[in-house]
Amino acid sequence: MPKLKTTAVVLAVVVAGMSGYTIISSYLEEHRASQAYDSIRGEAVKVVEPAAEPEEARRTYNYIDVDFSALESINPDIVAWLYIHETPVSYPVLMGPDNQMYLSTTYDRKPNVLGSIFQDYRNDPGFSDANTIIYGHNTRNDAMFGCLKRYKDQEYADAHPEICIIKENGVNVYEIFTIYETPATSNTYTIRFSSDETFADYIRDMRAQSIVLAAEPPRGENIVTLSTCTGGEKIMRLVIQAKHIDFVPARVK
Repeated sequence: MPKLKTTAVVLAVVVAGMSGYTIISSYLEEHRASQAYDSIRGEAVKVVEPAAEPEEARRTYNYIDVDFSALESINPDIVAWLYIHETPVSYPVLMGPDNQMYLSTTYDRKPNVLGSIFQDYRNDPGFSDANTIIYGHNTRNDAMFGCLKRYKDQEYADAHPEICIIKENGVNVYEIFTIYETPATSNTYTIRFSSDETFADYIRDMRAQSIVLAAEPPRGENIVTLSTCTGGEKIMRLVIQAKHIDFVPARVK
């Protein structure tokens, strides 16, 4: 075999081997992350049915009981729990000193490609800003924010319209009003606004981009923005925005 041809064959084998190693390594990291998140759910989370309160005509939600004392002991950077009923989304929300720390670090502060679900470091951890932004990776399966791409289907969006942000004092419930793709540098990622009029203009612009029919846009309510990459162009993001519609106080234990 000519030397050039032999070299090409060797290079092909090396490249194939490296590619195989990368795939296996990535799979193992994802598996470790999945185990870690299963572990924290088992330790700090219980799915419950809230009691009906007809005297207050309060809507009831399937949501989860979270042991925030346990979460505090695991990592004080956990500021909330994100839950979307009957979807894979049930994760602690982290908040670091920047938007890089938890991009590739799990809640237990271990390096991992799946990273964490994390809140923008510019936000108030109490979800009091006009727009609270939460980031997560778009995975090949439905882990992390991998299932958000399903919201581009009208039937799926209709079946899962509400997002729950669980804090120690209760559950903030949000209703999705727009789903769209946008560049990572767009004004979607504005957190605070100079006036009510500016915020209303922003809401109108975000709603106009929606690729499915969703709830009516908010009128004064604060919103939450879930953001993940599209899996295609690196600069594009899939965004789901939801308006605050209810607060369910934590149960007295």
